[in-house]
Amino acid sequence: MKRGVLMYALIWVVLIAIYTIGLLGLQMSISLALRNAIAQLLPDALLGLAVMRLPAVLPWPEERRDRFFAILVGLLIAFIVIAGAGWIGLVAVDSMIFRGKFAVPIEWRLLPFRVMNDVLIFCMLTGIAYARETAQRAARAETLRARASLEALRSQLNPHFIFNTFHALVGLVRRDPAIAESGLEKLGDLLRYSLRVHRDGIDEVPLREELAFVESYLQLEHLRLGDRLRMRVDAPEATLEYLVPTFAVQILVENAIRHAIAPRAAGGFLDVRADEADGRLRIAVQDEGDGEAIAERFEGSRMGLRLLQDRLTALYRGGASLELRSVERGTRAELQLPVRPRGEDES
Repeated sequence: MKRGVLMYALIWVVLIAIYTIGLLGLQMSISLALRNAIAQLLPDALLGLAVMRLPAVLPWPEERRDRFFAILVGLLIAFIVIAGAGWIGLVAVDSMIFRGKFAVPIEWRLLPFRVMNDVLIFCMLTGIAYARETAQRAARAETLRARASLEALRSQLNPHFIFNTFHALVGLVRRDPAIAESGLEKLGDLLRYSLRVHRDGIDEVPLREELAFVESYLQLEHLRLGDRLRMRVDAPEATLEYLVPTFAVQILVENAIRHAIAPRAAGGFLDVRADEADGRLRIAVQDEGDGEAIAERFEGSRMGLRLLQDRLTALYRGGASLELRSVERGTRAELQLPVRPRGEDES
């Protein structure tokens, strides 16, 4: 709001300067030219503040615009009269201050020019005001659509995660009930996080929280896979307060385990790393396995990754990316996000 008022004031200062330069061409002194410019434009500038508020009190109609335009014509006439009165009043005050007597030394032949000038200013300001209102309304609608999209995606993601985690426990229940009991405790920790995200409508959390969640998930998977799952999670302290989409890292880790590590008798190594460069937060999840085959599965119809791609689009509008590629010893999934520190306004 303050920024808009300052910009509005700056525009009028520039117009007064241009008007002053024009009057200097009529052989006026700098002082007289500036005072005339202020007397001419200051009433328009002050009334313009009210004109810019018109959309709030007189919304653009969807139909029956004849009455709307009739009101605008009435407001235009009022604008011309009030601005003209202000101009005359300022000229009289100027005469009192600089001549010591009350007078209105105005060239009345200039009155038609002034009226035309007021008409142009009123029409210009009215057009700007309603164009700005239309743009703001479109932006609000886009924001609401994005929020609705995120809510829909979040509602899909929560049951997706719960289903896959329960599926991971099925093998434990059959093989070792004691380990399954420990797994259920880990699952409780995961579900508390998941349900909080779903209940509070959280779309982004600090990387510290996401990695803590991922490590709990990895502990659960380690109960199921044992020494077949070898892992490392590494993130510099400076990156831990940056915001990331909820479940973003967990989805990449889950897909790596399901498609590259769990199917192999020897298991494999999972490496999760985060770093920052050039205002971008980069999170890489690399696994061991058949890179080409796994890359095809990643790029296929896996629900979690489709949801992640959709959420990146809704949250960052092209400012984030997810790249999946084969590397020498497996597959690397790399997520790049704009750096957004915790507490930053994301609206």
